[in-house]
Amino acid sequence: MNLQQLHYTSTATTAPDGSGFRFTAASPELPITLLGEAEQLIGYEPPHDAPDCPSTEELADFPVAFSHNRLSDGSRLLCRTVRTGPGRGGRHGNFHAHAVRLPEGARLPGGLLPIEAWESPSWSDRTPEGGSPEPLAGFVPARRIDKQGLLDFVRARADRLEPFLADVRTLFRTPDAQQLLVIERDSAATAYWVAVASAVLPRDLADRLTFTTYTRHPMLARQQIVCAFPDADFDHVSASAQHRYRVHDCTGGPSSPARAERDLWASVAARIWLAGQPALFAEATRRTGVPLGLGGGRGPGDESDRLAALAAREGIPLDSHGRTAAARWARGHAPGDSLDTALRARLLATLAAGGTDRTPEEWTVLASLTEEFSAPSCRSATAPLRRDLRSELARAADSPDTPLVRFLTLLRLAEALRVEHEAVLPVLTARLTAALLDETSPDRKVVRAALDTHPRLRTAVLDSLDHTAATDDPRPITRLLAAELPRADLAGRPHLRMAAAMPMCALRRSERAAGGGTAHDGGPEDGPPGGYEADDPTSQYADYEDRPALLHALVKTAGPEHQGTPSVLRTAYRLVWGDEPLGTLEAVVLLEGIAPGAVHAAGLDGPFVRAALTGTPDDPVAPRLAKTLLKSVLGDGTELPPREHAALLLLEQAGDLIGGAALPGCAARVVSLRRQAEPLEAGIEERLGDVLARHLLCMDPPPAPGELPDLVLAEDEYLLYAYAREAQGDEVRDLLRRTPTYAAVCFVAWHTAPDVSPVWDEIRAELLNSVLRPEVRRMSTEDVEEIRRCLRQVGGPWAEMFHEWDRFGVLGRLSGRWRARPPRA
Repeated sequence: MNLQQLHYTSTATTAPDGSGFRFTAASPELPITLLGEAEQLIGYEPPHDAPDCPSTEELADFPVAFSHNRLSDGSRLLCRTVRTGPGRGGRHGNFHAHAVRLPEGARLPGGLLPIEAWESPSWSDRTPEGGSPEPLAGFVPARRIDKQGLLDFVRARADRLEPFLADVRTLFRTPDAQQLLVIERDSAATAYWVAVASAVLPRDLADRLTFTTYTRHPMLARQQIVCAFPDADFDHVSASAQHRYRVHDCTGGPSSPARAERDLWASVAARIWLAGQPALFAEATRRTGVPLGLGGGRGPGDESDRLAALAAREGIPLDSHGRTAAARWARGHAPGDSLDTALRARLLATLAAGGTDRTPEEWTVLASLTEEFSAPSCRSATAPLRRDLRSELARAADSPDTPLVRFLTLLRLAEALRVEHEAVLPVLTARLTAALLDETSPDRKVVRAALDTHPRLRTAVLDSLDHTAATDDPRPITRLLAAELPRADLAGRPHLRMAAAMPMCALRRSERAAGGGTAHDGGPEDGPPGGYEADDPTSQYADYEDRPALLHALVKTAGPEHQGTPSVLRTAYRLVWGDEPLGTLEAVVLLEGIAPGAVHAAGLDGPFVRAALTGTPDDPVAPRLAKTLLKSVLGDGTELPPREHAALLLLEQAGDLIGGAALPGCAARVVSLRRQAEPLEAGIEERLGDVLARHLLCMDPPPAPGELPDLVLAEDEYLLYAYAREAQGDEVRDLLRRTPTYAAVCFVAWHTAPDVSPVWDEIRAELLNSVLRPEVRRMSTEDVEEIRRCLRQVGGPWAEMFHEWDRFGVLGRLSGRWRARPPRA
């Protein structure tokens, strides 16, 4: 079967439009209706700088417009147009176009691709004699574009190769795909670009690829690949605004920017070209049976993965993304599925060799090939991979942002390849422990899976949790053991054993009491969360009432060999009390059951001291607790902050005052300690003021001489006003009313140290006037005489002073003749 042909050129007979160009020969079977459409495609205008009257030698330098076009009826027109001379008055000189029409679905004879007909000797530069085309059964390949020439060409333009291939890949994806505009200075170079595109496309698509190797008006061209010279009528700015073209200027002019997302297939394809292995494109198409690079294959990106795998099989160096794709393909195809053992080994060797920095995605996929990499046959080939893995493990350990899943992936690969990784285990263990303790962490399931498959990690993490329970809040570990590690081996880990034995109901109640918010779920309501049986030592304390007993029970669960360890006591305390304050009675009970020095050794001084100092003023146990702490717990040389130590001494003194065990000089001691203990807790201050006032106003036993003057001379206003409040109370008034002797004592006390302190002068005047005088006035003559008798026994002027005070009143006494100070009582 002969090809349908047509010839078009300028003749001596002027055409109807006056140009002189017309069809000079055409196959009779060629549809006449297509001639007008074809005429629009085969015109020719030389470059702007071309000579008007070229010589024979210059004609050879004119560009060849070789185009492949799709016609409206579905057929295709393959055309070669060349400059043939100065022409017959035309502006652009004479040219000759020789074209063949391929019916819809037909291909060139011999299976040639359109670009393979470039500069074939079958093309004619003149109209055949007689006006009838000579029969043409097929094209004789010119072999002007051979493999070596193509390889030299792409290596010389390596910078444009990958973006060009990325754009070629889009040509058949959508009907309105952007056209490719290639700018070169030679039509032969543009033909090479078309040949590169045809080589990477499957043959059926390469056969339909439309192109032109030269046009002076690229914006009027409709081919998929349009080639032009730098002086073409083309405005890059307006073309970019229209988004119709992807420009590849190989002459130094502006090109289209790189696509926002890098095309993996194009990257691998460019490396294949530069490695001189273009036959891999055809092989990849044959193996997949789908158009390579156009979305076919098993899934998204499968064609890119296969191409990358073929490149790796041939030892072509790939970047990390390319290696990742090749490894992904190898993961999805079992050994022997598509490649024999030797070829697959070559692929794995290329993956192991690396060459550029590996991305996290590459490490993840490589880890899925662990079994193959760890095979003895791959031992020598994986040396670079082991080297890179050591460095990557170090980077992962140094960066806290490394995802835990990736860290574990690297560890799995390191274990399989026997890469040293001891140095990173502490860091990984800490990360795993933190993830387990974070109840909101999305990595908890990942950690559980890792612990199930890595015995060394499981041991390290349990040891780390035991250490955390010993040094930090152990309560989250109680919930963790119940929720995530209910069957963990806790042998030899005393702190975890106690955490697992902690009754969950007691934990919840304590958290609510401490204001910790809503209780956590995760363990049985009536027993320990860690899988302990009902006869566990802690089960009877699940009601949370006897917390000291619960603490001792928890200590027992740690094991006999650990019960004397200070950290065990500390962990047990934190489990039972957490952030809730320790009560004074609980503190005393605990101290009775704990060896001396154990509280300090466990670092629990603070809670016990706070329990004593923050007690209420009427707490009867607080002074006892203070005395115990000072003697048995802190009496071994342990140093407290001076303020807290002074406050404990005050609390102890308050207890001694209540029990009648205070030594002489206690008032001065209280005043001195109060200054050291500022700011003093309100409860201690109130307690101290009350008991010291009662002590100074006590009748049996009476205070030591000099106690009240010591307080007055110290000018401690708070204690003086506390004394005044106590003296104005009903108990003192009743005692004054019933006991004249007590009235005599108060008369002497309230005349003590006049003019020493304005506050005291005000207080004693008020007490003499509003407390003592009313009671004396209500006394019988015998009781008043008893007061005078007592004062005479004291000696000095007190009896006479009382007589004058009782006679003239307090104001007359203070302003009259008795101005000399009486002796101190």
